[in-house]
Amino acid sequence: MENASEKINKILKELTSAREDLWALNDDIWHNLDHSSIEEVQAATSFQIQYIKLLDQFAQNSEEIAALISQFTGVKEESAAVVNNTKDSSNEKLIKELNKEEPHTIDEDFTYKRPFGFILEGCAYSGFETWKDLYIQFCKHMANKDVATFDTLPQKQELVSKQNKKYFATNKQDIRYPELITEKTYVELNLSANHFAKRMKEIFDVYKISATEITIYLQQNRNA
Repeated sequence: MENASEKINKILKELTSAREDLWALNDDIWHNLDHSSIEEVQAATSFQIQYIKLLDQFAQNSEEIAALISQFTGVKEESAAVVNNTKDSSNEKLIKELNKEEPHTIDEDFTYKRPFGFILEGCAYSGFETWKDLYIQFCKHMANKDVATFDTLPQKQELVSKQNKKYFATNKQDIRYPELITEKTYVELNLSANHFAKRMKEIFDVYKISATEITIYLQQNRNA
């Protein structure tokens, strides 16, 4: 049976999953529109403006709820237990285990799907429950590869959205749900699965690395 700490951590994980699924729903609605219908696009645009505003509020509220729970109980959301990230015999064993599952490329649609692991440049990682955790590990891998290049991300205007939303920043206040990856650079975590994938492809482009270097594996209890 789950103890109190495990139950609380599960709830904190579900808050993160809920954020990702709500963003995925927004992607799903937009992609399934009849884009040849002006009325439908206008209605969806109005919906998106309100929905994204509420999502931002939800992200802030859920973060505050999680912080309050952690402060009172002493339990924090556990980061993914990364099984391995070195090119030794254990890594080779993990790669073989992951390769028994169906591989996925970063260009696929991950709406409503959950990650389990990935192989990047010959290094295997597993034990993920959310895209947030996978993305954090991906960013750490890239920062460890070349921290100077990673720290250039906040200065690249092409990585800022048309609405001037920043996904990489040196100032924590510039990002809604920040995570510090290096001593200088924060990344945005308030994203859907597909937007996490898009950010990873952008980082690959900056590093001049092919996106084929990553293979993603999904949880089997999710719809694939």
